[in-house]
Amino acid sequence: MNMKLGEYLREERKKLGLTQQDFVQNIISVSQYSRVENGEQDLKVSDFVKLISINNLDINQLIQTFQNNTQIKQTVLETLAQAFYDRDLTKVKKIKDYLKQSSLDNSLLLRTELIILTLENKDISHNKNLERQFSEELNKFDDWTNDKVFLQLFGSSMLIFDMDRLNIYMNKILSEYTNKIYSLSFEDQRGIAGICINYLNRCYSEKNLVLVNKSINLLNKLARNPDLLMYRLLGKYFKYLFNNENVKKDQILDLLKDAGYEKFTINLAK
Repeated sequence: MNMKLGEYLREERKKLGLTQQDFVQNIISVSQYSRVENGEQDLKVSDFVKLISINNLDINQLIQTFQNNTQIKQTVLETLAQAFYDRDLTKVKKIKDYLKQSSLDNSLLLRTELIILTLENKDISHNKNLERQFSEELNKFDDWTNDKVFLQLFGSSMLIFDMDRLNIYMNKILSEYTNKIYSLSFEDQRGIAGICINYLNRCYSEKNLVLVNKSINLLNKLARNPDLLMYRLLGKYFKYLFNNENVKKDQILDLLKDAGYEKFTINLAK
């Protein structure tokens, strides 16, 4: 089907019986949206995702209708990311079903499967099939270290890799971000810092010291902003943990518990 996105949105809006103002709410101006419907202006993917969400449009219908549209791939990625944050397992499973029938590339389906396993709290440790698929996808792209969704999944799926392979991937991430981490948005800094925390946790449990100092060094380079305080504090925690400075390590643990993060500390290496 060769329908343009603007035409699709107009059709869906009319099905809902909404005016343009009601349809866009405060996401973009009515004049901007009118130009989108008329094919005179492009719509940012982030705004497109918001329109889909607030109007409860069917993402699976979008996949079917626009399988060959590059903007739809990004829309699916952002929708998956939001479902991941919202822990909306039902939505992710529906997207997976439609992806199986679509011509969109395999990396989307793999990401969807990893999200499902993560949300279902399935044991993915040393899953050789997943490791092989994930590695094949990573090896296809030179710039996977800049793919936010892939990085999110990597951070939550480290248990599928053996340490040698994990060290290779972490080295790429550290090489990409260590010298520029402080200049990124706070959201991006949190994402990379979260990967480092998960990696350090795994390193301690498996007595792997290969990239420990480099990972702690990156955490120490995070911007000195209150939004990033937890990650900088955890960087200190792992420094003391690996150096056997138990008094200082326990002081940070006690601080976290006093601040209401007792459940969080349960999963920290000790």
